[in-house]
Amino acid sequence: MIVTRQRKRRSGVGRILVPLGVLAVLGFLLALPPVQRAIAHGPLAPAWKAGTNATRVVVRPFTFAAQQQSIADRNRRIRDLTAQLEREREATDDAEARADELAQQLTAALNEPPVAPLPVPHARRLMGSRAAAASPADDRRLAATWAAMEPERAAAIAMHLPDDQVSRVLAQMDPDSAGAIMDVLPTKVAVRLSRAVAQVSTGLDR
Repeated sequence: MIVTRQRKRRSGVGRILVPLGVLAVLGFLLALPPVQRAIAHGPLAPAWKAGTNATRVVVRPFTFAAQQQSIADRNRRIRDLTAQLEREREATDDAEARADELAQQLTAALNEPPVAPLPVPHARRLMGSRAAAASPADDRRLAATWAAMEPERAAAIAMHLPDDQVSRVLAQMDPDSAGAIMDVLPTKVAVRLSRAVAQVSTGLDR
């Protein structure tokens, strides 16, 4: 009776892990710069160059795809920034158009022909109603309008208004905007308005 021993078959996992381990070791060795220099300048130089060229050919599509994706992302970013800039430009144009419209309305109101004088009682009543109509809210709205305008344009409008009204409006503005308008006004007018603004500011503080 002859008894034969059967050789153990390797498991499927072992047959896969062993070649992968060998390839990993080879890849690690080939990645070392001294090994690359030795191969590139040694007897295997032609084979190394051929493998390098083949690798470049294989990797090139992936590199090209990455470059295309990067270009697409950059173009998308440029389009988003351009759209944002266009929206901000439209908002600025709308603000300037509104300021021009208000300036035209104010100029038209200033250029209206004078009305015939009323009798003294009627004139007093009318002046009283106008003084009541000039509320702090109106001064704040006019101050916001002047702050949105160019200093030269606001100064030109201020030259056609009474000093008390201009001083009230300037007192409602922030110091930088009011100072920019003062710098454009003539020196005598600016000095006169500065004193009036100081008096109005003192009254507001109280």
